[in-house]
Amino acid sequence: MEHHEPLGRALLDHLEGRPDRPIEVSRSDGISYTIDRREFFSVQGPLQALDIRALGEARGRVLDIGAGAGRHALALEELGLEVLALDVSPLCVDVMRRRGVGDARRVDAFELRREDLGDFDTVLFLMQSAGIAGSVFGLERLLLSLRPLLRPGAQILLDSSPLLGQPTGSSAVAEGIDVRFSYDGYRGESFSWLYLDQESLLEVARNLEWRCEILECVEGGEYLARLEPPRP
Repeated sequence: MEHHEPLGRALLDHLEGRPDRPIEVSRSDGISYTIDRREFFSVQGPLQALDIRALGEARGRVLDIGAGAGRHALALEELGLEVLALDVSPLCVDVMRRRGVGDARRVDAFELRREDLGDFDTVLFLMQSAGIAGSVFGLERLLLSLRPLLRPGAQILLDSSPLLGQPTGSSAVAEGIDVRFSYDGYRGESFSWLYLDQESLLEVARNLEWRCEILECVEGGEYLARLEPPRP
C-alpha cells in the first residue's frame, strides 16, 4: 500500500476510539522504533518547546504542510490565524476535517501551485515533515518551489534533527534514508526521509542565498529553524 496509508489508518483509529496500537517505523539502517498515535493530536510531548515556539512565531496566512491530524492547524486557528492544512494522505485529511480544521486538503507537497492555494506569510514543516524532501537536493527543490507562494517578508518554520551516527554537513547527508511505516498489519511502501542537522540546513540556506536562523533546540538534537528567501 502507499507509504502514508498506515499512518492515516492509525490516526483515524485514534479519532474513532479504537484500541491503542503503536505505529511501527523501520529504517534501512536497521533501526526500528514506535510512535504513539497520541503524539499527532497534542502539542504536549518531548518536542513541546519547539511546537510552542513555532506557534508563537507563526503569523499571517499559514500553510501547514504534512499536517497529519491537524494539531498545529487547530492551535493556530484558535489564535485567530487563517490556516490551510495539507497532507498527501486522504485519511489524514478526513481526520483533520472531522476534528474541525477549517481548510484541509489532500495535496502533494511537490505539486503546490499559487493559482490553487494562494500565497502565505508562514509555511510550516513541523513534526519533521520537511523530511519528505528525501534528500538535500529534494529539499532545495522543495524550497524553491515554495518561493512563488511566499508573500514579501514570509518565513518557513521547520524542525528536524540529525541522523544519529552520521557526519554533519550537507555533503555527508545528501541522500535520505529509507523508512517504512507499519500499523496493525498494514505495511506501507518504503520511502526516502531526510534527517538534517543544523550545519547541513545552514549550508542549504547558503547555497540558495536564503537567510536561516536556529530558533530553538531541545535535548536529543531536535531543533526549530526559520528560513527566509532573499527579498526582491
